[in-house]
Amino acid sequence: MSDVVRQVGARLTGQVDPLLQKRFYPGPISNLRRSYTAFHSFDKAHTIALLEADLITPEIARAILAGLRRMEGEGIEVIRDRMGGGRHSGEAFLTETIGAEYAGWINVGRSSGDLDAMSWRFNLRRRLPALLMRLNDLRGGLLDVAGQHTTTIMPCYSIGQHAQCTSFGHMLLSWEAMFARDAQRAMALHGETGGSPTGSGIMTGSPFPISRQRTAELLGFDTVQINTRDAVVNLDTLMHAHSVIAICISNALSVANDLYLWTMTEFKYLELHDSYCSTSSIMPQKKNSWALAWIRGQASLAIGRLSGVFTLLKMESDGLEDTLMAPWQLYEAMDEVEDMLAMLHGMVTTMTVNVERLASLAGHGWTQAADIAAMIMVKGHIPWRDAHQIVAHLVREFVDAGKSPEDLLPADIDRLAEQLIGRPVSVTKEDIGNSIDPLQSLYNRGHVTGSPAPAQVAAQIDAARSRIAEDHDRGEANEAALAEAAKRLEEAVDAIIGA
Repeated sequence: MSDVVRQVGARLTGQVDPLLQKRFYPGPISNLRRSYTAFHSFDKAHTIALLEADLITPEIARAILAGLRRMEGEGIEVIRDRMGGGRHSGEAFLTETIGAEYAGWINVGRSSGDLDAMSWRFNLRRRLPALLMRLNDLRGGLLDVAGQHTTTIMPCYSIGQHAQCTSFGHMLLSWEAMFARDAQRAMALHGETGGSPTGSGIMTGSPFPISRQRTAELLGFDTVQINTRDAVVNLDTLMHAHSVIAICISNALSVANDLYLWTMTEFKYLELHDSYCSTSSIMPQKKNSWALAWIRGQASLAIGRLSGVFTLLKMESDGLEDTLMAPWQLYEAMDEVEDMLAMLHGMVTTMTVNVERLASLAGHGWTQAADIAAMIMVKGHIPWRDAHQIVAHLVREFVDAGKSPEDLLPADIDRLAEQLIGRPVSVTKEDIGNSIDPLQSLYNRGHVTGSPAPAQVAAQIDAARSRIAEDHDRGEANEAALAEAAKRLEEAVDAIIGA
């Protein structure tokens, strides 16, 4: 490891333990690689700010920036790996190539603290557009499939039991709604991480007049994080970031659990495309939902990670472990959620829905009991609670007798009404038929905004498509702003090297 900070013979007299080097100082190379672009960009932006503050000469600035450009030509990852991958691997390379008399200036007014604080924000803001894209793809896929199933009736469940009936399209829209909230949380997080910690040093800044606003601008931040200590040890934004990703993973897990259940032999509501399944080494008839199994398992581990991160971040606020390890865990979580969303999109848009099976179960389990009670209330002009109790007794009698809703007659309702409220309610066979028809049940809710009525589902799809378009535009605007900042940085480097 080439380490310009921990030089043997200065404050310390021995080499770093190889296990410590591997695990924490500077840390796992796979984690450090995620920050190479951030470290490299900061090296360039900071050099520009030093020159503009007259803290280094144009000759030194040109030498440093030309050296960093040389690193780009040879490969940032290759060079920084060779230099040990640490926060100051850029300085180590410059020391080797242009000499310490030039390279030694690059860290004026800067610390590993603001390098780390900047890098996870820098990385997160550049990962969020990809997360938003995955979310929007999944949301769009859900809407496409929902539009094909506005009249595909199915039972919905409450506490594991048939509750009422709905449409498969309406069910998919309920999934889209939670991923839409994930998109909103991701965009809010992008704004929250818009304050730059650069120039904060380890906590108190430096005695040098370096423009924090300039480095913020060059690195694509929206503003400067005001308090220099908070800028370096801001843990609540890290917790917010982990929470946003964990909630998204939890939503993916919820969908995966439903799909996993519905692909079981006893349900047979749908079948996944073969590309998301495998088979058995001994049972050739098996079609195992491996993609769903991975989401269910990995999501459980990822949500467990959130507890560990919250515990980690509740240590002393000026520690090393929280400000280093929490971002490393965040990168892992973002890798996982992006893959989960992509696989869910693929599964939803290619699955085969067993429409006949769903329809056959839509009216089972007395899913229309509430509709029958509503009909009795209206036709009999009685309070809702009375109608509810009549149907409750009715269901118990019919279940005990092994009868279905299709066996229900007006005489059955009147008999129980006389027992419970002292008079018949005089409903007709046609009234009963309309109330127990699952598809008619959907249409009966046409006046309820957001209901499973086909017209309401169509309106929800249109509204959701508009929201996705808006979210897409906001994501593109954020991405364009970051690209513009990167362009400004390179133009500033060009101006100095060519001066």
